[in-house]
Amino acid sequence: MTNLAARVQRIPRDCVWEITEACNLRCLHCMVSAGERAANELTTAEALSLADDLAAAGCTSACLTGGEPLLRKDWPQIAARLAQGGVETRLTTNGLRVDEQQIELMQEAGLTTITVSLDGLREVHDEIRVAPSGSAESRYDRAIRAIELLSASPLKVKVLTQIHKRNIDDLDRMHELVAGLGVDDWQLQIAVPAGRLLDLRYEYLIEPRQIPALLDRLAAFVVAGRMRIGVADNIGYYSRQEPALRGGLRGKPTFFAGCMAGVRLVSVTASGDVRGCHALPREFIAGNVREKPFAEIWADRAGFAYNTDWREDQLTGGCATCDFRRVCRAGCTAMAYLVTGTVHDNPYCVQRV
Repeated sequence: MTNLAARVQRIPRDCVWEITEACNLRCLHCMVSAGERAANELTTAEALSLADDLAAAGCTSACLTGGEPLLRKDWPQIAARLAQGGVETRLTTNGLRVDEQQIELMQEAGLTTITVSLDGLREVHDEIRVAPSGSAESRYDRAIRAIELLSASPLKVKVLTQIHKRNIDDLDRMHELVAGLGVDDWQLQIAVPAGRLLDLRYEYLIEPRQIPALLDRLAAFVVAGRMRIGVADNIGYYSRQEPALRGGLRGKPTFFAGCMAGVRLVSVTASGDVRGCHALPREFIAGNVREKPFAEIWADRAGFAYNTDWREDQLTGGCATCDFRRVCRAGCTAMAYLVTGTVHDNPYCVQRV
């Protein structure tokens, strides 16, 4: 099979938009080291204009994140503008500001899905999600309360868990917990060495040798069928569990077809920088919407060359000789780059183990 990214029409169907860097926590694994609001954060007018541009470019699904997106006062306006443009709009939160009033605003703004981050059982979650004020209140308890409130509403509810050394042995218990909360989806992804985790990677980042057992466990969750299981693109690839893992959200067997950053996926930062994926570092910024219209940035394939102009002969290491190299293309681009310094070699793969 040839490179799928070169064969499909380039449309930014899915967008992850970090609408603010402001956050009420200082999470150890935060990829953007969020905390204070960026001085050059897009204004309301600029954000609404970008929402229109995304819809015009063919975006059909957008996730508002941060930072903590609920700290941005005009988030309901941004969400409503996207929804008015026909974009299915979701929001990811740490749960601290979720209450009945916020849930009403979410519905009025046209949001369809709310994702709450849960990074372990109480001790681990509270260890990772640091309260800058030094508050003794459990962030875990607040997140669970948010999930319970959202589950009682008409909104679709999703839990997002980043897998790391401190929670990988607790996944079975977390599965029981999350399934019991009545959520629709449980999204799992490997924590990546970016942002604050750069200094803590050896304490938290799982090792490639742990992937086979992880795949077995995640496949068991899918088969159990207690909720839909979403396995992120930085977990894999092409093990015997592949059809079940990739089909956890779709309800039918499928497989990983390579990174789609800059092909079907796009990300925008709080200050208007455009990248193919929100996990990619600053080196992959293709432009800024203050300097060029979004459509012009997207149209320039060179800004996303790691996928738009990918070549097999660029692969290195074990990826260069892998039987799946033409389809996989070194798996998750962000994971490959962050752990090896190149997008053409990725040790976080079951084939390598």
